[in-house]
Amino acid sequence: MTTTQLRPPPGRTPPPPGQPPRRRWLTTNASHYVLWALALLVIVGSVVPVVAASVWSTPLYESGGQLTWDNFDALLTDRSWWTAVTNSVLFAALNTVGSILIGVGCAVFLTRTDIPGRRVLTTFLLVPIALPGLVLIIGWAAMWTPAGFASSWLETNTFLSMPVNLYSIPGMAMVAMSVASPTVFLLCRGTLLSIDPSLEDAARTSGAGPLRSLLSVSLPLMRPAITNAALLVFALSMEVLGLPLVLGFSSKISLISTYLYDHWVNDSQQGLVSAGAVFLLVAVSGLLVLRNRLVGDTARFTTTTGKPTGVRVLKLGPARWFIAAAITFFLLVFVVVPLAGVFLAAFTSILSPFISPWSVLTLSNFSAVFENPLYTNSIINSLLIAAVGGALTTLAIAVLSVIAHRSRFRFRGSLQQGMLWPRMMPALVTGMAFFWSFALLDRSGAIRASLWGIGIAFAVRSLALGYSAFYPALAGIGADLDNAARTSGATWWTAMRTVVLRLVAPAMGASFVLLFVAMLNDAEPAVFLVTDETPVLGLTMLQLAATSIGGTVAALGVIQMVITLVVLGAGRALLGVRPRA
Repeated sequence: MTTTQLRPPPGRTPPPPGQPPRRRWLTTNASHYVLWALALLVIVGSVVPVVAASVWSTPLYESGGQLTWDNFDALLTDRSWWTAVTNSVLFAALNTVGSILIGVGCAVFLTRTDIPGRRVLTTFLLVPIALPGLVLIIGWAAMWTPAGFASSWLETNTFLSMPVNLYSIPGMAMVAMSVASPTVFLLCRGTLLSIDPSLEDAARTSGAGPLRSLLSVSLPLMRPAITNAALLVFALSMEVLGLPLVLGFSSKISLISTYLYDHWVNDSQQGLVSAGAVFLLVAVSGLLVLRNRLVGDTARFTTTTGKPTGVRVLKLGPARWFIAAAITFFLLVFVVVPLAGVFLAAFTSILSPFISPWSVLTLSNFSAVFENPLYTNSIINSLLIAAVGGALTTLAIAVLSVIAHRSRFRFRGSLQQGMLWPRMMPALVTGMAFFWSFALLDRSGAIRASLWGIGIAFAVRSLALGYSAFYPALAGIGADLDNAARTSGATWWTAMRTVVLRLVAPAMGASFVLLFVAMLNDAEPAVFLVTDETPVLGLTMLQLAATSIGGTVAALGVIQMVITLVVLGAGRALLGVRPRA
């Protein structure tokens, strides 16, 4: 009879004789609880101080004070607040309706019809998603305002004119459409590509024409995508800050965001602003609940067939040339001309339709940027926050994702929802939440006065974006691989580190690229955290553009745009990263 000597699993060294096995100071399950608590404390718990500040009689960093409803009473009895709410709802409604019409129309025509130049038109339509939103706003202001280059040139040399004044709510909504409609296009295009053409064939065998089958079969199946897109655009419109500061300032048009910004920066009414932030947060949360009620059971929109056989193109005949011309005209007015305005303003000493731009070409605007310490510090600080913050946030997303999706942790579901929470939290609320959190937890103000405070706020703000880019790759890795490592003696953390995270390394790189771009261009959360020693590029541009649209802010916009495109280009070349909604 033979005996088999048991050997320790690979990678483990047996303890010396007489010595008990070495014990880890923290078990795997305990480490999950610690990370879960820290994550939810930072992501969700930061909102608690905002609510506390809204019902406290003095700022939270001051001693004394008591519970009070005076802040809400002052807010709700302020006529200018209700004017801002009315303007915000009107602006959001106009932007949502216009973006849905443009986005859904472009998705149908550029995906399911035979109009010429579909690929080129799609590329130009998606350009605003890859660029900082403020850059496009600067271009609109330089070209299409009443005194802008393009509008003045049209009135001087043709019988045409810009039909909408950009210094109005409809004008601001039109500018917002150029940024929001590509997002709607992406959301609806994905749904159209997933619909099996055999469903339309069934309608055609019943006597329906090609266009009717598209409208009666495929369009109703897009209802969840259209509803999601509409509520997303409406929610983002309620919190937008850059657009009303740049275009609404001269006409004294106040939205909710500018109301909160003005009362914080100029009036220092922190309790009142906190009450307004709570109102904004509740409104956006209500939109998400409304979305679930409107969409209902998404299974109603799921086809029961197998994998789609391919996208079939609907032939439009001679009408395809007219539709292609209409989309080209839209892209020319909404994208090409504003981008041209940014470059013209940046590389000329004066931008006027009465002076040839070629005769006033200059690099003095860029010289002014690099000679001003405020601008150079803003660029350097933003690059540091984007690089270091993007890397650390990517690592945090990877760790939290494997706990949420590859473990048996009891509260993993709440961790999944927690990482998506920042998507529904307005940017201004995010910045205010961390302002009050730092005021309570760090009485010295050292964190808020450093780049770490801004970086943490930017990281939480962009968390959902990085998670959305990382999770699909993680879901595509079978659990058998890490289970095999566990059966060989590896701990759960060892299996995650040596197997899963190595396999999803490209997805981590893609997440880092998207986080880098988002944190480089972010501005709103920094409103409550930035100091004279910690300027950031997005907020510096926003404050400069709010006072004047000149060559300096255009030069900053070009620099910001070039950095963004270089990073996205490198990410696409190395990792296949593409801008997503």
